[in-house]
Amino acid sequence: MYQIAKAEKRHAEKVSDGIGGSASAYSAITASWRRSMLHYGLTPNQRNTARQLSASELRDVKQGLDMLLRVAQPIMEQLFQSVGRSGCCVVLTDMNGVILHRLINTADDTSFDEWGLRSGAVWSEARQGTNGIGTCAIEERPVLIHKDQHFRYKNIGMTCMGAPIFDTNGKIMAVLDVSSARNDLDRDFAQVIASFVADIASRIEAEFFRASFTGAQIVVADGYCPSGTPLLASDRDDLVIGANRAARRMLSLQGETFATPIPRSDLLATLEVVSGLIAAERAEIRRAIARTKGNMSAAAKDLGVSRATLYRLLSKHGLGG
Repeated sequence: MYQIAKAEKRHAEKVSDGIGGSASAYSAITASWRRSMLHYGLTPNQRNTARQLSASELRDVKQGLDMLLRVAQPIMEQLFQSVGRSGCCVVLTDMNGVILHRLINTADDTSFDEWGLRSGAVWSEARQGTNGIGTCAIEERPVLIHKDQHFRYKNIGMTCMGAPIFDTNGKIMAVLDVSSARNDLDRDFAQVIASFVADIASRIEAEFFRASFTGAQIVVADGYCPSGTPLLASDRDDLVIGANRAARRMLSLQGETFATPIPRSDLLATLEVVSGLIAAERAEIRRAIARTKGNMSAAAKDLGVSRATLYRLLSKHGLGG
């Protein structure tokens, strides 16, 4: 018990030091720690377990996401076949962190139950502090929370990799999470799993989009989009009646866009102009780097931008390598 108490104290001190650090030292993890302590009023050593929904409450939540569950479950089974033998649990939650569906090996069941990672449990950031499900839902991006990056001491035995799933209006509706109980899971391999989880979440999202527009023609819009595969749904008259989050971001589409459907040809013609500008920007960046033989400072000066801006442009165009 003494050793556990010392470990709890060290973890609490680590969290407090991270929260109290200088603003320039803040990371995504320390930002989540700050929310957990200062906004939600949690402490790292709290003992309470995850809130558990009643059977009727869980049934109501599942009914609201019935189509998503039907689409996601077979894809989750495939994911579990890949990661389940390595001591991983695969879960799907709603946007509030309620676990709707869980896949786990019997041998690992006890460990994850002790952490409260069971159907109907609430893993929001407000309840559990920094974790792969709740933090992913808040930040609406894939996250990896490795062991003692968790806010609460009771969760530091896990590594959690969460990825968001967005609805047909581009709003977050669910989180796909893979959590591992293995002590020997290092961060580099966890990052590989996290990338895999993000890809599977995008696949579930795309299949949900297709299922939501049964009978419509689904078109993949050409062009680079860091948010995923841009999908458009059009009716038999070639009027666009829906767009996923990636397409909405790439084409700057708003909710009111679909109050009056747009001819697909008009929308894609606009996209061709945008794509042409993006391609021209990418080519100019590559030329500048080639001219300066890879000297990034000189290339940035040649382009008339700062070095930091140049690196953001490299990331935007997938030229980071």
